[in-house]
Parts: sequence; C-alpha cells; structure tokens
Amino acid sequence: MARLVLVVFTLLTLSTLTSTAHGHKCATMKNLQQHIARNPSLLQQMERSKLQSRQQLATSPASPTAGQTITIPVVVHVLWHTTIENVSDAQIQSQIDALNKDYRLLNSDSLRRTHPFWPDIADTKIEFCLAKRDPSGKATTGITRTKTDTVAFYGVGVSSEKRTAKGGKDNWNPDKYLNLWVCNLDGSGDGTLGYAAFPFERQFFPDDDGVVIDYRVFGTMGTVVSPNTLGRTATHEIGHWMNLYHIWGDVEPECGDDEVLDTPSGDEPNYGCPSFPVDPNSACETDENGEMYMNYMDYVDDACMKMFTKGQAARMQACLKNDRPGLFTSLGCSTPSNVDEALSSDRATIYPQPSSGAFTVNFSNPTPGRTTITLLNLLGEPVFALEGVIGTTTQINVPHLGSGVYYLVIQSAYSTITERVIITQ
Repeated sequence: MARLVLVVFTLLTLSTLTSTAHGHKCATMKNLQQHIARNPSLLQQMERSKLQSRQQLATSPASPTAGQTITIPVVVHVLWHTTIENVSDAQIQSQIDALNKDYRLLNSDSLRRTHPFWPDIADTKIEFCLAKRDPSGKATTGITRTKTDTVAFYGVGVSSEKRTAKGGKDNWNPDKYLNLWVCNLDGSGDGTLGYAAFPFERQFFPDDDGVVIDYRVFGTMGTVVSPNTLGRTATHEIGHWMNLYHIWGDVEPECGDDEVLDTPSGDEPNYGCPSFPVDPNSACETDENGEMYMNYMDYVDDACMKMFTKGQAARMQACLKNDRPGLFTSLGCSTPSNVDEALSSDRATIYPQPSSGAFTVNFSNPTPGRTTITLLNLLGEPVFALEGVIGTTTQINVPHLGSGVYYLVIQSAYSTITERVIITQ
C-alpha cells in the first residue's frame, strides 16, 4: 500500500507540475490529488475501478459500433459575476451541438480515411441533450443561472462553484444528470480551462460530481477565445467524467499507460498544433506513426484534436454501464406531460434527516398500489425497494446500510420523485 501511495502521489505531482509549466489546461488530476489528500481511501477505490475496467474489457470487450446509443441529460449551471460571464442560451446550445458532433464522429474536421490512425477512430454512441425535466419532475431549459459575488473561482480544492452556500450552485442528482458548471475559473491564476471528477470519486465526494469549464472556452461562439473555439475543452473533460485518462497516461516525463490499448504511449502532453508524426519510433515504443496527439484527451488546440478511439469508446460505454447506470433510466431528456407538471410541486419529505437508517417518507401518491419506492446507493444500485405502495406516508428501516449518501426514488405511473437520503451509523 505504501508503494501504491508513493506511485500515485508521484504520478499526480509530476502531472500537475509539468502541465502547469506549459500552461495548465486541465486540472482533473489536480482535483483528484486534492480528493485523495482529503480521503486516502480514494486510492484503493481508483485501483479497484481500474481493475474492474480491465477485467470487463478483457472478458467482454464492448463494440462501440453496436448496441444502444445513450443520450445523457445535461444541466448547465451558469455562474456569473460580470455580464459577459452570463453566457447566452445560444452559446450553451452550441456546446451541446459540439459534444454531439465529437462523440458521434460527426465533426467535419475528422481525420481523413487515408490517415494512419483512421482505423482506430470511433463513434462512441454517446449523445447529450439539455435537460427538459428537473429532478422534481418540473419542465426545465436545462440551464440554471446564478449571479455570484465571487469574482473568480479557484476551481480545485475549494469547489465553491459547486456549493450554493459558497456562491456557486449545488449539483442536480448526479445519478441522473451530467452537471456542467460554466464560470470564471481564473481565480488560481494558472490558466485552468476546466476539470472533471472521475466516476470513482463520486462514492466519497458526490456533491463534487460533474464538470467545470471556463466561460471563455465553452461552446463555439459568444465569449470563446482562440485557440479554444470549438468546444473541445468540454469534450476532453467529459471524457474524464466517463473514466478516460490523458493520452500520455499522466506520467511525465516517462511513458504512461492510459488504460486503453489502441492509443499509443506518450511521454508528455502535446500543445499547439503539431505536425504529423510526433515522436515516431520513440523510447515509449511508438511506431512510425508516433503519438496520437490529435486525440481529444491530449492538450493540443481545439482545431487539432479530432478523435476518440474504439478502445476509448468501449471504456466510456463500460463506465456508463458500471459506474453511471442511472443515466440509462433518467427521464431528464423527456418533456414532462401536463399530469407531470401538476404533480411536480409535490416533493417528498424525509425525516429525520440524517437518520441512522430509520426514517419516514411523506409524498403525494397519484397512483396508489402502482407506486414503487427504491433506495439506491451512489453506484445506482438498488439496496431497498417497496412495491405496490398505497399510502402517502411510509416508514423505511434499513439499519444494515452503512453511513453515506443514498437516493430515494418514488416512481408512479405519472412522475418520478428523487430525494437525497443521508444515513449516519
């Protein structure tokens, strides 16, 4: 264990120092480092996540060209102090459009079929929509706007952009939505453009789950500035949110492993707009084609990142199935019906909160006998369920569950209510 701690600490430290020296585009690994410092158990969770992904992809490698296309509901939390930071609805939609093009291999600047890396390129079968339904079942634009007294956010460590009480905005249920925060990330002064939380961090830090992007690199219009004008900072960071590492494996200046077989090894991030090939036949055992600098998980300019690989697509699909299964059943992309709208004001009341595992739920029950109550853990797995609920008051007793955050889902024929439950033993 001591060796593991040393290896990961060295990995993260080197990644942070090297990236900062060149211009710190992505602070995801720095965010992970901060979380590990707060809870060292996260190291073991990270290693378990890596092992699980390796085993699944080895025994049943997913094919990104077959199977289900998933559409992920997105809520964009705009935090603004000055008017220019209050990005427009059109700019937000331009980011969603960019994501859909990049993840579905519809980007017009994709590699040509004659390029040596073309056989590795993938349509990930992952799409995004601005949420039409909020966690309580009400209609929404998928956008929240918060005027804040915070001039600029530091992005990592303080996480104030993710806390309503600190001038930011609390995330929506991370089991059902991808939370994107758009704000001024210039507080740290290190040039951070964005950062994400890996899926394995959610068990310990559920309120931090999501992706943060600076308003100057969000979308393809409005406030964006060169050379990051194609919305690919979000493409990159959402890759982390779905368990992708940087293309060089976050070990610098040695040869790193990003846990994906069809991405060539690299010794450090690439910047700007390199010429092909980069580092062919290198000490990292690249072939004559060199490093895959045009991959979305490198640090090159937006105009020069163009692709995910089939291995990366399979890894993201495996992450969604294993770590974020609630997205497959989320109603976030569906427009509420008139009945849903009438019922959406009826929230569940849970008391006491927190509890030791015994608590009472009060809620409106529009379909007695056809209502189900399910308690989910942070992996989206059901740990308790009641079917055929008739009344509007239900006692739940789950003393066997450990301390932590859970989600109570009340599903009727007309609506779904989701409430957070905190258990302390």
